[in-house]
Amino acid sequence: MKETVQQYIQRIQAKIAGKDPVRTQSETAKRLAGMLRRGTPAKLKKRPAPDKWSVVEILAHLADVEMVTGWRLRSILAAPGTPIQAFDQDAWAAAGQYAKRDPRKSLEQFRILREANLGLLKSLSPEQWKLFGMHAERGEESIERLTQMIAGHDLNHLEQIECILVPKPVRAATPR
Repeated sequence: MKETVQQYIQRIQAKIAGKDPVRTQSETAKRLAGMLRRGTPAKLKKRPAPDKWSVVEILAHLADVEMVTGWRLRSILAAPGTPIQAFDQDAWAAAGQYAKRDPRKSLEQFRILREANLGLLKSLSPEQWKLFGMHAERGEESIERLTQMIAGHDLNHLEQIECILVPKPVRAATPR
């Protein structure tokens, strides 16, 4: 069953609860690079299930999301209250041929865009953090909340990649 928008928000916010979202975001590219070194090309392309993305696809998604995030941040700063369009990640994955992307190039694109976005975030005044746009699905979304959501989104995908590259062993049931 697909989760609702509210369930998604709660799940992502729970991942970042008690953590600094800017610091979390600043560590993501390095963590991804370390994970990427642990995967063989075949392992990076393997989907854990038919309806789940491979590491290659997750990295391409993260690069595209970082581009979208940069646009959203700058749109909110330039025109507070601006509409923020949602996007269909599966349509983007298909149109962008995520499965065929070079994972190292996706990571480099992500890293460069993330550095630019973090530089912008670190330059904001306390008042600017409260500026918001109107997300088509999530409603009013301030720069502060958007930053938290992206950090939680990072943690979500880092966990997924970890599970793909280092699957937990299945424990046999203990006999009675």
